[in-house]
Amino acid sequence: MNYFMEKEKHKEYVRKIPGSDTVVLFIHGILGTPDHFEKLVGIVPMEWSVYNILLAGHGGTVEDFTGATMDLWKAQVHHMVKKLSAQYDHILIVAHSMGTLFAISESISNPKIQTLFLLNVPLMVYVHPRIVVISLKIIFGKVSPEDIEATAVQDAFSITPDRNLLKYLHWLPNYFMLFSEIRKTRKKIAQIKVPCFVFQSKKDELIIARTAQYFKNHPKIRCAVLNHSGHFYYEASDMEFLLERFQKVYHKIDCHNKELS
Repeated sequence: MNYFMEKEKHKEYVRKIPGSDTVVLFIHGILGTPDHFEKLVGIVPMEWSVYNILLAGHGGTVEDFTGATMDLWKAQVHHMVKKLSAQYDHILIVAHSMGTLFAISESISNPKIQTLFLLNVPLMVYVHPRIVVISLKIIFGKVSPEDIEATAVQDAFSITPDRNLLKYLHWLPNYFMLFSEIRKTRKKIAQIKVPCFVFQSKKDELIIARTAQYFKNHPKIRCAVLNHSGHFYYEASDMEFLLERFQKVYHKIDCHNKELS
């Protein structure tokens, strides 16, 4: 099956390969979408299974998101990892933003998780005015097709915009819980025991560049900087680099698993 042909917007995508011993789990960020990983999903080896999940409260309305919680998202990811652990010998997690926090936590406690491939890990957060302006443009339908960065942010949001700004105040508890999860994750970095590949964007509108300091001198973590990209937008050469690195990672995993079989 062709992923690009069958994919619906902001929908979970599952590809179960009979007899496969390896699965790739994709976890998007807050307000995000499985679509964020479209190009990466497209190059996963066809003999591997894929679960590109949609977190609860996403892909719907502002009210749907308000009804979800950090505990619900964490439980959803945990149950999915538990399910996949019962079916596969090897799990590779690819995650973006908030999803990376869940990936790190799960990898510490689950030996089936073999590798982490993390995009824009939010350990130090700062909201750049640019992302606020872009968000308002999205809410009021003012994004120009010529503005490729704003369009990328719009495509990365799976919540249907609502012009009643007061409704967004109900999102504050979710963000408070996110900040709490960030603080907890900072303390867990030293506990990572599996190969972990981290990619931080130099022009990230939401994450401070100093976040990279948390990955220094860790024997299992390799951190690279995407010099021309933001939190949601990936410049062409950076995306090419990401795809190239992802291919190298899964080739290494494949060779290792074949040696063990």
